Amino acid sequence: MAHGFAPFLMYLITSLLLALAIGLLLFKTHMRLRRALDRSHRKQRQLHASARIDSLTGLHNRAAFMRSLEKALESWRAGGPPVAVLLIDLDRFKIVNDTHGHAAGDDVLKETARRLGSFQETNSTVARLGGDEFVVMLEDDRGGIPGRVGRRLLESLAAPIPIQNGFVRVGATIGLAASENRAVTGEEMLHAADVALYDAKRNARGTVRTFETGMDEAMKDRRMLETDLKRALAAGEIVPFYQPLIALNGDKLIGFEVLARWQHPVHGIIPPASFIPLAEESGRIGEMFYTLLARACDDARNWPSDLRLSVNISPTQFAEPLMASRILTILSKAGFPPARLELEITESTLVDQVSSARLILTTLRNAGISVALDDFGTGYSSLRHLNDLPVDRLKIDRAFVANAQRNDEDWRIVRAIVQLAGAFNLATTAEGIEAPEILSTLRDIGCDIGQGYLFGRPISAEQTSLWLEERRPIRALAS
Repeated sequence: MAHGFAPFLMYLITSLLLALAIGLLLFKTHMRLRRALDRSHRKQRQLHASARIDSLTGLHNRAAFMRSLEKALESWRAGGPPVAVLLIDLDRFKIVNDTHGHAAGDDVLKETARRLGSFQETNSTVARLGGDEFVVMLEDDRGGIPGRVGRRLLESLAAPIPIQNGFVRVGATIGLAASENRAVTGEEMLHAADVALYDAKRNARGTVRTFETGMDEAMKDRRMLETDLKRALAAGEIVPFYQPLIALNGDKLIGFEVLARWQHPVHGIIPPASFIPLAEESGRIGEMFYTLLARACDDARNWPSDLRLSVNISPTQFAEPLMASRILTILSKAGFPPARLELEITESTLVDQVSSARLILTTLRNAGISVALDDFGTGYSSLRHLNDLPVDRLKIDRAFVANAQRNDEDWRIVRAIVQLAGAFNLATTAEGIEAPEILSTLRDIGCDIGQGYLFGRPISAEQTSLWLEERRPIRALAS
């Protein structure tokens, strides 16, 4: 019997071991399936979240925002609170991104998102639509709330933003649209806010602009003009005009400022205020600048060799690493001496891009090109910039000069700028001289150079060459 029990015991043990192995295998298989299912659920949740959340900022994305906007509008149609949309565009994001790199750009976007989120009101939604464009939706029936929120947002976004190597100032502009008719859709509201934003960027950056009837037509005209501008650049319709620069001690002509004019085949001469901002927004300002510079150098080669050209540079061009070399190449091809060229930059360029501006201006100045600080007194530059950066001249903004006869405070500003320039061994140019009395006072306080309608309006290259050949008096240009 003992011999019969042993095989049975072995069979029993083997069966138990086999059952245990099968059970362990089934358990492991179950756990693997459960983990796989958990991963699938997590992935689904992540996919669901990614369909609603902007991965960089953590804000709602466009799709999620539009769903929230449509839901809010449905509530409004049913008697709920009115809806407002604030479309926010960062003013100098491209400059920061191009100058400091994409990592700095991401820092700006994340900090912008944080600041917008900190202002989030009850029944509001904050989203990033893409790029440097954000949006805030408000559901509030108290009058004036959207405008006040917009102004608070502008104040917050105007403060310096920390990046890896320091701080940058970006600022923003806002377009505001409010629900007005019951049939309005979310896309229509967003479009209205976009139209208001476009109008603000054209006329008054750094402000909140509310959509008004008629803005849409203006935007359509603007879009058509943008398309026409591309054609005009290719056709050579953007041409240089020249306004004389006069040494105030002796009324001697020393050169010309180069001013862009659009010779439109249908509309005639279009002033720069109508297309320069458009060229900057569309990224065509660099192409325009280099074309104008090349044509101006060709024109000036036949003028007396003691006359110089003064040309404005857009702040956006300082984000271009090859700007200095391209300018020097144009001068070389035209056979135009660098010493006869002066480049004008605005104060805002120094604030936004001190490091890159210093490098570029030093390169150009070492080649013999002089540098003028344009619109001085209207921006944010400090005395440190005057001391550190390679600047040769301060241009006194025409607003101070033109109002000086009627406003003693403006005269004090003009006099202070001339004295400040002298302390830094810089020359001065006064813009907007239109009256003999202003000219006389500018001479008395020691201003070096003047320009304005008293001396002459901007004229074409052909008119300039004709005037130089005839050697007519300076005042004749004004006729």
